[in-house]
Amino acid sequence: MSYPGGGGSQWQPQNNPYGQQPQQGGYPQQPGGHPQQGGYPQTGPQGFPQQGVPQTGPQGFPQQGFPQQGFPQQGFEQQPYGYAPMGGEPPKKKRTGLVVTAVVAVLLLIGGGVTFFALQKSDPAANAGQDTPEVAAKNLIEQLGSGDVVGIMASLAPAEAALSKDYMESMTNEMKRLEILKPEADPNKVTGVEFKSEGIKFDEAKAEKINDHLTINKLVEGKITITSDASKIPLTDKLVDAIGDDLNLTSSKSETLDITAEVQKRGTPIGIASIKVGDKWYPSAFYTIANAVLEEEKLKWPQSGFAPEGASSPEDAAKSLVNAALDADLKKVIALLPPDEAGVLQDLGPLLLEQAGRMDKTGAKLDALETDVKDVAGGKQVTVKKVSVTAEGETLTISRDGDCYSVEVPRQGTQKLCADEITELVQQQGGKNMPAEAAEIIGRVAGSVMKTGVGVVATEVDGKWYVSPIRSYYELALTLFRGFEPKDVDALIELIKK
Repeated sequence: MSYPGGGGSQWQPQNNPYGQQPQQGGYPQQPGGHPQQGGYPQTGPQGFPQQGVPQTGPQGFPQQGFPQQGFPQQGFEQQPYGYAPMGGEPPKKKRTGLVVTAVVAVLLLIGGGVTFFALQKSDPAANAGQDTPEVAAKNLIEQLGSGDVVGIMASLAPAEAALSKDYMESMTNEMKRLEILKPEADPNKVTGVEFKSEGIKFDEAKAEKINDHLTINKLVEGKITITSDASKIPLTDKLVDAIGDDLNLTSSKSETLDITAEVQKRGTPIGIASIKVGDKWYPSAFYTIANAVLEEEKLKWPQSGFAPEGASSPEDAAKSLVNAALDADLKKVIALLPPDEAGVLQDLGPLLLEQAGRMDKTGAKLDALETDVKDVAGGKQVTVKKVSVTAEGETLTISRDGDCYSVEVPRQGTQKLCADEITELVQQQGGKNMPAEAAEIIGRVAGSVMKTGVGVVATEVDGKWYVSPIRSYYELALTLFRGFEPKDVDALIELIKK
């Protein structure tokens, strides 16, 4: 499938606010982040976005569930997804529109890692695409009105919908294995949140055509009500008993987003982005969020973006990304992201480059990168088998042999650590204050990561391979969950009760 794209070539426009800000000290942050200045690479989970199942807030919505990400620091706000810009002073928080909030809530509920909240069985035709951008935007709001969260996700552009579907199914299975969700829990039918829209109206005359594959539709009237009911979450009885006092299981809570009042307050309509994939139009959550940020900062979409530059294999894609990061080549980093998932970054590319400013090369050189490749949902996971980097005349080499890692440090020799040593190491570091159960769980999960290996996920688009930051994060999250056992959940519950 071909997708229209920036820079005059074909690509998939799509949602991925991945742009991470360069940091001082260290190696390029994985996966898909921008380079840090100087030093050796981080290894293991530290090199990846922070993982965590979103916590539920007052209305039952997850908070800060996605990896930390953000646009370049100058002039951009904290992302509604909970993506934190990576350098400098934190920008001031600003409102980006209530409909954007609703869309973000949906993505956090489904795409952010929480499988508890989804709704009725969706209409398979919802993701068939529409003939015009206006109809695509209206379809999204109609799905909100139906209360079908799964249908909402299915109405989004194909890659956005696939990201959510793949991860939700995998995480639901893990939650059932760990006896957090009941065995009968179905990712397509789990209940917990309902959406209702009413009086929705777009001003079609004000629709803004950014380019041949992106249109910003203008929402001017209506209301969206979000109702959460924790009692409908299919948690196992033991979990309900453990957290029942903290999780209100007896009443539902609702919040209404008054679009009409918001538009009157801000003086401008709320933009809902539609993108063209093939010959059909779909609403895009990531483009909608990016447009809201641009509006808040009074910035314009670039007239043209960056063309994607894929590699011939998953291994080459990973290696090219590392080299681009070491060279502080932000344009190349963005071009190596999947055009179906990261099209928004490629469309924003020139602006991101301008906002990032001049970035110096790290001075480090990748001498060797040996990897293992295996199939995962949506692509191939490329894990590090051996990596060797030279910086300031000294070479650091990290090697993996089974579940053991060896680090060759200049003038310090070789240090080795195996998965079965992690628990003892954690106990030593934690001292007497760390419960034995906690040390065992931490050791087991860390050992699982070491056995699986640390790497990135590459996806194939039109015969070329790209590194997917979101799928890489998802796979790391799943690796962490797979390290847990049902008895660990029981132990954590007992520790919480103490």
